[in-house]
Amino acid sequence: MTNRILTALTIRIAGIFLFTKIFDHFGSYFLSIFNVASMARFEELLNKPIDKFYFTGTFLTIANIIISIFLFVKAEWISKKLIKSEKEIITELNPKSLSKVILLTVGIIWLAKTIYLTPIFIEYCIELTSKLNGNENAELPNFAVANYILKTILALILIFRIEKISNWILKKI
Repeated sequence: MTNRILTALTIRIAGIFLFTKIFDHFGSYFLSIFNVASMARFEELLNKPIDKFYFTGTFLTIANIIISIFLFVKAEWISKKLIKSEKEIITELNPKSLSKVILLTVGIIWLAKTIYLTPIFIEYCIELTSKLNGNENAELPNFAVANYILKTILALILIFRIEKISNWILKKI
């Protein structure tokens, strides 16, 4: 396997992952729009705020679909642009390399999740600051801050100290 093929495979997996993220919010988003639109007494709410919300959400869903399909279809072209030289990847499966792959995968997944949750964390920090400054109307969102911070720290430790952690695991075996 070459580095260009591995990059193309990774880009295709990212496209598939991005496409599946649509289904996380798709049902609740369109169901909430439909419910608000179908209630006659909320007709006055269907002015600009709901229209803007509907347009933005629909635009983001369509953009997500287009980008994910582009990543999946054009993965080889993108990998040719990113990787200029074609080098063979040679690796053997031993306990050390397997432990590194597992640790790095867990670290990257946790880091990706914390990046995905960063806007909620920022909103939480803003509301907490507002509440600590005496704003009684500030309402903290339901967010596991300790879990977020712990996973971020652990992910960074796993990624940047993978060699030492892998050596420590192999000593314990």
